[in-house]
Amino acid sequence: MYKVRMRFSKNGYMIFISHLDLVRMVERVLRRANIPIAFTQGFNPHPKISFATALALGVSSDGEYIDIEIQEKIDLSILKNRINEQLPDGIKIIKCKYIDVKSKALMAIVEQSKYMVRCSLKNDVSEELLRREILNFMRNEEILMHKIIKKKNKEKKKEINIRPLIKNLEFVSKDHLQCIFSMIVATGSKGNLKPEVVIEKLIEKTEIPILLQKIRIHRLELYGVIDGELVTPFEITR
Repeated sequence: MYKVRMRFSKNGYMIFISHLDLVRMVERVLRRANIPIAFTQGFNPHPKISFATALALGVSSDGEYIDIEIQEKIDLSILKNRINEQLPDGIKIIKCKYIDVKSKALMAIVEQSKYMVRCSLKNDVSEELLRREILNFMRNEEILMHKIIKKKNKEKKKEINIRPLIKNLEFVSKDHLQCIFSMIVATGSKGNLKPEVVIEKLIEKTEIPILLQKIRIHRLELYGVIDGELVTPFEITR
């Protein structure tokens, strides 16, 4: 048995298909590409495929990951080409790597995501103001968000401090009424924060005149953390 970790992109119209539909599509593609995929044991066997973390609907990405287990070793360039030939426009395998078959699942190692967010502005502001407001925003020790928690058919409001989940936020560039921000936020079982929530809080707490309904989000990379350093899933293979 062999385990392959693959990085793929999701762009174009494919950003509007759900994660569940993506999983089903990948299963069909692997069959059509004649990949000797391994299956689980039991009465209802499933292909051994696992994704890192679901991408929100409408978000594009060049940093998605999937692990597959196969029954026989295949040259990685052949494997990648076979799969890409069957994938629809908008989904593309970028890189493949053999990893230890006993390596941790992707969902267990991913802790942070990096995004680029393109925003439209209500009115023109200076780059100096954008940099200053981002700096002041990140100086906050507490940024509260209300979250509704459902428990035993009851809804309860809870205040959560999301500041520890915002690992990095930077102004990248500006072109008249368009600006781009880069951010790294917590992702996964230890904490999860959507980039649009960060933008909502920027609108609430700063003087940056962002039009919330006109933001475009693109995921660049997923990271694990080893000894305080960010590492990609390709660097965690055991």
